[in-house]
Amino acid sequence: MSAAREQAARWFSRMQNSDAGHPQRAEFEAWLAERPEHQAEYQAFCELWGDFSSIPRSQALADALEHRRTLKRRHVLRGGLGMFLLLGIGGYGLHRYRHSAFDLPLQTRIGEHLRHSLRDGSEVFLNADTRLQVIYGETLRQVLLLRGEASFEVAKDRQRPFVVDAGLARVRVLGTHFVVNRLPDRLRISVEHGLVEVDAHGQRLQLQAGQVAEVSEDGQLQRLSLTASNAFAYQYGRLIFEQADLAEIAATLSRHRPQPVHALPGGPRIDAVVQLDDIDSFLRALPRIAAVQVDRRHNRVVLAPRHP
Repeated sequence: MSAAREQAARWFSRMQNSDAGHPQRAEFEAWLAERPEHQAEYQAFCELWGDFSSIPRSQALADALEHRRTLKRRHVLRGGLGMFLLLGIGGYGLHRYRHSAFDLPLQTRIGEHLRHSLRDGSEVFLNADTRLQVIYGETLRQVLLLRGEASFEVAKDRQRPFVVDAGLARVRVLGTHFVVNRLPDRLRISVEHGLVEVDAHGQRLQLQAGQVAEVSEDGQLQRLSLTASNAFAYQYGRLIFEQADLAEIAATLSRHRPQPVHALPGGPRIDAVVQLDDIDSFLRALPRIAAVQVDRRHNRVVLAPRHP
């Protein structure tokens, strides 16, 4: 994998759906404007996922897009081969034709799970409402966790480390079993066995079997006193919350039901086991087990602290 492509992969993972106030926005804009290759590689990721909302409003990329559109028009005028490829292979096939390092995208819908064996013998298990991109090169196995949660059973390959880039941090391993959970306001890594290294923009932490770490929205990395095995519970039809705040509960439940769950700030920490096929029973019981108010309004559920 080229250096520009690897950098583009990291930036796409960090900047997707970001606004102008993102703390790394200026750094990203500078990288983007540095070389036309950077613009092309970043745009390729946006095309692959159809995620054009992630394209920043920068003159550098706007110029690059116009240049690419001009080249495409020229190719069509030269005999229509480009259009044939686009219609016959599709956007993903065309991308693989141009960049053979891309392996495959994987995605699940709300309430859906997916187990997939990778070509090196590693296995990935996607939780609901998750999307990721697998990129295998000669010296690196890389996964971009763009949304949601996934567990990884990594086959050992000392020549090619396995790296998960989840925006707030990168997780690097040789062979292990772990979960990476990308919540809206934090990133959590739970290790069942093996050893992983978490790199959150220069802060580094090694995790061994049974350990959990979290990266906050402002980039702070810390170890948590939580049970690592709880993170794998979704694979067996349940969710286990341990000292979870309302924001974590709301985001997690929303992956598994068509009606989203939202949370207001504050409220108690909650321990609970929830069966995925009976989430509504948990929502009905929640006000009885904790100082929480559950409001159903306008086709959504809102969790709020209940004050005396």
